[in-house]
Amino acid sequence: MERLSRSAFLGTLAGGLAIVATLSVAICADASAASRKRTIPAPAPQCPSAGASRVNFAKAIDGSTFLTTDGREVRLAGVLASDTETARQTLAGVLRTGALTLAADGPPDRYGRVVAEVFADGAWVQANLLKAGVPRAAPDHASAPCAKQMLTAEEDARAAHAGHWGDGTFSVRTPEQLRTRTGNFEIVEGTVTTATIYKGRAYINFGADYRTDFTVTVAPEDLKSFRTAHVDVKNLAGKRVRVRGWIELYNGPEIEVSTPSAIEILDTGTSETPSIVASTGTEARKDAPRRTRRKKPQAI
Repeated sequence: MERLSRSAFLGTLAGGLAIVATLSVAICADASAASRKRTIPAPAPQCPSAGASRVNFAKAIDGSTFLTTDGREVRLAGVLASDTETARQTLAGVLRTGALTLAADGPPDRYGRVVAEVFADGAWVQANLLKAGVPRAAPDHASAPCAKQMLTAEEDARAAHAGHWGDGTFSVRTPEQLRTRTGNFEIVEGTVTTATIYKGRAYINFGADYRTDFTVTVAPEDLKSFRTAHVDVKNLAGKRVRVRGWIELYNGPEIEVSTPSAIEILDTGTSETPSIVASTGTEARKDAPRRTRRKKPQAI
C-alpha cells in the first residue's frame, strides 16, 4: 500500500476539519432557527362568534346556569346574574329561542360545571342578556377573550337604564360605601392613591389608611396574567378606575381580582380592558373565589 506523503496527509486532515467545521456551523444555525421558532408566541385567543358543540336545553337552574338533557350543568362564562326567579325565567326564555351551541375550551369549574360562551339560534346569549340589564359582566379566565365585548354590552345597558340598571337592583358604588357590603359582589369606582407589590402580592389602595380604606389585591399566581397582558399595576396610581369583585373585610374593604379585565381605567378617554376583568349581593355566592385570610402590610 502506498504511503501518503506528509503534505498529502496534512491536506487531507485540513479538508476533513473544514468539513467538520462547516457541519457544526450548519447544525448550530439549524438549532438557532428551531429555537426562534419555539419562542414565537401563540396568537391571542379570540372571542368565539359561534359554538362548536350542540346541546339540548333541559332547565335553567338560576340566571346564569342551566342543565342540558344529557345531565351536564353549564355556566355562562363571564356573567353573574341576580339569584332571583325572574333571572332564572329570563335565561330559560332565551335558551328556548333556538338551537343551542357551546364554545367551551377550558376545563370544568370547581363545581364540575361546563363554563362556556353560549349561542341560541346563532345569537350570543351573554351579550344579549347583558344588553338587557339582566346579569352583570364578571370576566374570568374562561371568558378573557370576550371581556371587552361583555363590558361594552354592560355599559350600554347601564347608560340606557335597562333591566336591573333601571330598577335599582344594580349600581356602581364608591369606596366609602363598601364597609357594609361584605360578602357581596360589587362594582366600584374610585381613584387609586397608591399601587405597589409587596411580597409578591399587588396592593392597589384607594385611601391613605390601610386599616379602614378600600384596597384591591392581586395574588402572586394571578399577577402572571397581568404580566402577560403587559399590565403593570404600579402604573394605576393616580388613575380613576372601575373594579369589580367580591367584597371581603381585611382591615378594610377589599376585592381580590384574578384577571386584568376586572379593572377598567376610566380617565383615558376609553374604557381599558388590558387582557381579562359583576353587585348588590343578590348573586349566587357559590361563584365567589376561595380566599385565605391575611393582614394588609402596614406600610406600602
